[in-house]
This record gives sequence, C-alpha cells and structure tokens, in this order.
Amino acid sequence: MARRYATFVLGLGLAAGLACGRKGPLELPRGREPMAVEALAAFERGETIVLEWTNPSKAVSGHTLGGLEAVEVWVFERSPAAGGRALPAAEVEKLARLVRRIPKEEFGQHLKTPGDAAGRMTFVYSPSAGAAAPKNLAFTVRVIDAKGRASEFSPPVAAAPGRENASVGRPAEKGTRP
Repeated sequence: MARRYATFVLGLGLAAGLACGRKGPLELPRGREPMAVEALAAFERGETIVLEWTNPSKAVSGHTLGGLEAVEVWVFERSPAAGGRALPAAEVEKLARLVRRIPKEEFGQHLKTPGDAAGRMTFVYSPSAGAAAPKNLAFTVRVIDAKGRASEFSPPVAAAPGRENASVGRPAEKGTRP
C-alpha cells in the first residue's frame, strides 16, 4: 500500500512538474518572418533624398520567402540614437513616422533596374520645405510578407536634405543628429 501511495505521489509530482512551463505571454515561434532589408542607403539628389535597399528573399529561419505584400519606409525627424543598429519595432513606431507603405502592386515602379529579380528597390523622399523643416533625417525600412508578418527594421541611415557632399547612407549614430 505504501509503495502504491509513493508511486502515486511521485507520478503526480512528475506530471505537475511537466505541466509547468515558462511563465509569460504566449509568443509565436521566431523564424517565419522575413529577414530585414539589406544595404539600406540614403543620398541627396537635388532637393530630394533617394533611398535604396535590397528586399530579403529568405525568412529568418533560412527558408525561401513566399513573397512580400508591402514595404514600409519610416523617417526619423529627430535622432533615433541607434548607434548604427536596428531599433525594436515599438521604439521605431514611437519615434518615427510612416512615410510610405509601398504595396506589392507598385514594386515595379520602385525597382532600381526594371525586371530586377534581386529586389533592389528605390524610393524618393521629398522633405517639406520651410523654416520648420528638419535639418537632418534618418530612415529605416521593413517588409511585410504575404501572411502579414513584419521583418525587423533595418538600421537607420541618415541624410541631410539640401546639404552638398553628405555621406552616402551613413548610419545614424548615438548622441548625434542624423
């Protein structure tokens, strides 16, 4: 009898131990969202800023990406203080504003070279004119796949509208204005 009771208590303890998992909110497994865009660069062309980047072709897990639904271009009108690294989505959404969401139907208009299978895209940004216009800007880009999963944001790149000889695609550094 004592042996059955001990086995029961041990089995109950083992079942309770296995039932306990990591505490916290449920999270989707990582790896299904698209990789971040690559080689984001910004440079001035007259009064506009031209952004160039390469869309990902793989998911974080390494599997081939099914297709992209949209590309989002965000602008920081104040320094993102990122130090050349990508910022979390919540921080970007708080500090920056969405300039343009490019749907897949318009990808052809933004390809650097028509018919480019590598997905090298461009976007022309025209900053607002006037005394209140920001002197320095930083940009970041993310992609959304066909299932609505968003990539990480790319590391911000800085550009100064209307300033000659500005760096091409220099990373926005911590503590400096982009």
